[in-house]
Amino acid sequence: MLVIIPVFLYSLFLFDLLRHMLDAQETSLTTAWDYTVLDYEKEPESVATEDGGTTTEAFSGFEMAQAYSRYMYCDHESGLDSYGPGKGPECQDDESHHTDVVAHACWLNVGGQQVYCSLDADDVGAYDDPLHQSYRSTFGRGGLIRCSARLGVQNYLLPEQFLPEFSRVRLAKEKQERANGVHNNATGKFSDGGTQAGKGEDVYLLPEEKIAILTDTWALTEHADVRPGTAGGRGMHERVTQLYQNPDNSGFTDMSSASERLVSQAISSGLLNPGLRLEPQSYKTPGDDPRNPSLAIKPDQSGDGAVEEVEQQGGRQGYFSNEWQDWENNNNQRSYEARGNWYLGCARAESC
Repeated sequence: MLVIIPVFLYSLFLFDLLRHMLDAQETSLTTAWDYTVLDYEKEPESVATEDGGTTTEAFSGFEMAQAYSRYMYCDHESGLDSYGPGKGPECQDDESHHTDVVAHACWLNVGGQQVYCSLDADDVGAYDDPLHQSYRSTFGRGGLIRCSARLGVQNYLLPEQFLPEFSRVRLAKEKQERANGVHNNATGKFSDGGTQAGKGEDVYLLPEEKIAILTDTWALTEHADVRPGTAGGRGMHERVTQLYQNPDNSGFTDMSSASERLVSQAISSGLLNPGLRLEPQSYKTPGDDPRNPSLAIKPDQSGDGAVEEVEQQGGRQGYFSNEWQDWENNNNQRSYEARGNWYLGCARAESC
């Protein structure tokens, strides 16, 4: 019977440790995945920091996502909301979420850390290609995001020794007094203002939970809709222009020189108006300029194919702006119609 009692108590303590480890894993995991739903096309903003200052985010929502995650998991679980008016910054003045009997977890323990994320925006996705790097530095945001969190746990039930008359082996770390307050015990502060040294020795530090996620930050988040001869379209025209007119694009450099010579000869021969001369490094010449890309794209939002209407022979004629129908196999249309509503286009949930 004497052996059963400590075994039972230690089983309860082990159960709490495993549960708190899952809490820490959930915190890191969900925070990282929050970055998959941000609008990377949105311009970064200046936001307030936790120390009262301001900073410009690496991309829109980078600081906000992890800050709100720290608020949600300040009580180290998503099932409770322990932050808000009157409870202090990140649960510091509220201990109602500490309802455990055996082991209490707390971010405030020595060596503990709430979830924080860092960004590696330079090395990941880099290639030894100046054209690629130029486009990436202009439009790429985000990169490899690493998030980590670490919980500390203290003992509130187990005796440090069992039957000290027969053994002086320390079976558990120092038992804490609940009346002193879990947060005070975690930080080593007493209610009378005093402090206790060496608090790190009384903490069971759980493994640091780390996760990394690579974001695809080049994609546009809204449909591009561009008419011929106009810029805009939620960045589509700007992205095409950046590649087309890039100085590292040797084909564009050769074509520009040849086009300028051709138009100059045509003007000298009286075939073109002098006002159509192609000035070097100036891509705003009226009329068609081969050095300035003309882009047209219309999104298919109806499921019937994107149709572009063109004034032709005294009327309006509709044309598909992509390979929706090729009047032979109609592969794009058939693929769209065969796509299911589940992940990867599956017709049934979790079937592929």
